[in-house]
Amino acid sequence: MQRAHRPDQKELRRRAILAGAAQLFAVARYQDIRMADLAHELGLGKGTLYLYFPTKESLFLAVLQAEMGGWFRGASQRLEEAAPGTDPVALAEGLVQEMLDRPLLPGLQATVHGVLEQNVPTAETLAFARFLQDGVNRVGLSLEKAVPALAPGQGAVFLLRFYSLVIGTQLMSARPPAVREALQEPGLHVFDFTFESVFRPAVVDLMNGMLHREPVFSASM
Repeated sequence: MQRAHRPDQKELRRRAILAGAAQLFAVARYQDIRMADLAHELGLGKGTLYLYFPTKESLFLAVLQAEMGGWFRGASQRLEEAAPGTDPVALAEGLVQEMLDRPLLPGLQATVHGVLEQNVPTAETLAFARFLQDGVNRVGLSLEKAVPALAPGQGAVFLLRFYSLVIGTQLMSARPPAVREALQEPGLHVFDFTFESVFRPAVVDLMNGMLHREPVFSASM
């Protein structure tokens, strides 16, 4: 692959790296992926790859940020385009569908906390946290406008709980083949479920619960 010199060429190269990395993260465990593998897949020298992303952790965060940025934009658009008085449950299911439309995202979100504890500089972690803060604030405000029954700040609370449901459901549903086989034994089928079959009703229950009960805590993002 030819070397990128101009800023636009470098940006195209960066996007190509992110797309290739996303494909690898979709089929392999994070701990099994090597930067050398990705460089080979993209036809890049390993040194060239490190010019764009100095560590595998920084590359992972960039992929996750691209995926989450798309979810934030899509979620905001769904909420802002909803007709006034739309059923809050329908809005919650729209946010679920936006997540299901990005099948790579739940796995990335379930992995990120272990990644951040590894070889990621404080400044990079802080930048990622600010990115999340901005996204949660924007979508949270859009949710509060679409669901007037939510008190100020509850939009962000909903999203934090939504996020925790993504992680927990993903960890419990992404089982290796040997475990799935074991769960076919009589009496164990209740533990064998798909991400959507648990996540969707859990988010609906979350919305209904927040509309009919006092909030346990408020978020100040």
